[in-house]
Amino acid sequence: MEDRVELLKCLEEKIYSGRATIDRLKLVGKIDGVEKLIRKFQQEIRFLEKVQSTGNVKKEHLQSTNLIHLNAIGARLFRANEPTNVMKPFKYQKSRLEVDIVCDGGASWVKVIARNAKALTLISMGNGEYGQKSVLDQANCYLQCAKCYPHLYRPPDVVFHFAYGIEVPLAAHLERVGVVVEGDRIDCDDRSTSVQETDGKFSTGIVQDPVEEPLDECKDDSDLETLNTSSLAKEINILNLDVSTLLAYVTNMTNGYDHFVYREPLLTQQAEMERKLPVKPILEELFGGKELIVCQTAYENFMNIIDVIGGPKESARAKELLSRVRMVVDLPTGRIMERLSLGGKIKDRSRLVFATGENMKSITVSANEGFVRAARMQGIECTVFLHEPRSLSEIKEGYATKLSSS
Repeated sequence: MEDRVELLKCLEEKIYSGRATIDRLKLVGKIDGVEKLIRKFQQEIRFLEKVQSTGNVKKEHLQSTNLIHLNAIGARLFRANEPTNVMKPFKYQKSRLEVDIVCDGGASWVKVIARNAKALTLISMGNGEYGQKSVLDQANCYLQCAKCYPHLYRPPDVVFHFAYGIEVPLAAHLERVGVVVEGDRIDCDDRSTSVQETDGKFSTGIVQDPVEEPLDECKDDSDLETLNTSSLAKEINILNLDVSTLLAYVTNMTNGYDHFVYREPLLTQQAEMERKLPVKPILEELFGGKELIVCQTAYENFMNIIDVIGGPKESARAKELLSRVRMVVDLPTGRIMERLSLGGKIKDRSRLVFATGENMKSITVSANEGFVRAARMQGIECTVFLHEPRSLSEIKEGYATKLSSS
């Protein structure tokens, strides 16, 4: 009877802890995936409340509840730097891999592991259940997958956070292959269960499964050890200017002529946006100290638009801007050209501009938010700086109504 009372008390504590974490998660700023995490908490709490209402609680209910893992994710999220996503899925081979927390603005992937340290070592030695993946198997998957989703042209750091610690030899091996290890380091004196290392590899007396091949489109000769570096945040000094950015920079609208109501509703809307948040100061600050490039296709499209509907002032600004820009040839290769299917917001010109920017290891500056969103839906994250769109307006001023100055 005393055991049952104690189990019910522990159950109540877990439910309370889960609710408290939900309350904290609701206060977190807008992070993609937080609502999904909250739903998982609520689902688990409902199950435990059902057990609580019957009074038929068992030790297994407390040991196997997913709240243990969910609370560990919450705790790590609360101290994450610049978190952008929670429980974010990435395509990997023929399935998907879920990253618990994407943080550091996208530069780090965190997997939270809330298991007993001794059990993790045993499983890594091949002593787990049939088909059960060890943290070494998981490390390989995460490192290979990260290589396919670069952040600023480098694979994200793969961080394994061990909420209940990790034994020293296993931690050392994970670090050797490129994983950043977080959590208490636990000495393992019991030689029968500690992982031995020979020539940098685990020696267990058990034949390990062969290492999984990376995705076909991501194969190269890199070793796992070179996939991750601590100095990932390297500033990119090359800006690849999209047609939309060239137009936004030279239009009359962003150069002191935003006080019109045009016949075209879109132009009027853009003028209202410009009065609230001028675009050119944002671009000027971004361009400072950077090398500006434009690909041949973007240049030709921009000049065609200037020639057809550009006014005298806009044409002069275009000439001045292009004198500061280095022309580069189109580079129609790489993952953007090969993996993005045309259709909808994915136009051939935009695909070529973004592909050239990626091949030049630059940041593409664009107002084409639709392309970036559509690319993300196809599993491609673009290295991009987005700004609001602005169209050429000088010629249209002749048919517009000038706003009286207040």
